Amino acid sequence: AVVSTQSGHYGRGSMVLLAASVCTRKGNVLLSRQFVEMTKSRIEGLLSAFPKLIVTDKQHTFIETESVRYVYQPLDKLYIVLITTKSSNILEDLETLRLFARVVRLICLF
Repeated sequence: AVVSTQSGHYGRGSMVLLAASVCTRKGNVLLSRQFVEMTKSRIEGLLSAFPKLIVTDKQHTFIETESVRYVYQPLDKLYIVLITTKSSNILEDLETLRLFARVVRLICLF
């Protein structure tokens, strides 16, 4: 479930999916749907920073920064990425990511 205030700001304790995106391994945005009010430059900045945060020898499928959590799955030469608040439920985030990746694979015939 997506929870946000009218102003588009998200508060501490809210479980919020900020964006669902598909990007290249270099962080170029191919598709992104924001669920809170966010500028184009903000989402592009978050997604271009994302690949630089990945540590290749780790098994984790999420990364936390000071402001957001990236939950991701590699898909060929792309990343399927959810950007959430750090207070969101990681188990729900992982399930949402699984469903999003399944839809992307079905539509794009991966």
